[in-house]
Amino acid sequence: MEFDIAQYLTELTRYELLESYYLARGALVSDVTIFMTILFAYVTVAYFVSAKMTKFQAITISFLYSFFALYIASAAYNSSFILSKIGLVMSGVDSSSDSLVLVVLFLVTWIFSIILFIQTHRTRDD
Repeated sequence: MEFDIAQYLTELTRYELLESYYLARGALVSDVTIFMTILFAYVTVAYFVSAKMTKFQAITISFLYSFFALYIASAAYNSSFILSKIGLVMSGVDSSSDSLVLVVLFLVTWIFSIILFIQTHRTRDD
């Protein structure tokens, strides 16, 4: 049996829906904050340190960054999806496309940050 979040949310009281909404919104804000933090840390490393790194160090840093960035992007998608379902039950407005827009924005940002890192790493004098 598959869990149906829409059915579950219709069984909650108005107070429980509001509490769930604020919890999901807080989780989404945390996810976006963490993503932006690791993005700017990675971009800072790209500008100031990547040209001095060995290939192994650059690959390791990029792999770790990618793992955490994509994990946070999926967590943000889940938070945004739950938030849109709660909003649909509360107001009848379907904003589920916002979840996809957020993930696409995160993925494009992640791709461009990797490209930036590669370009700045290639400026290294071997």
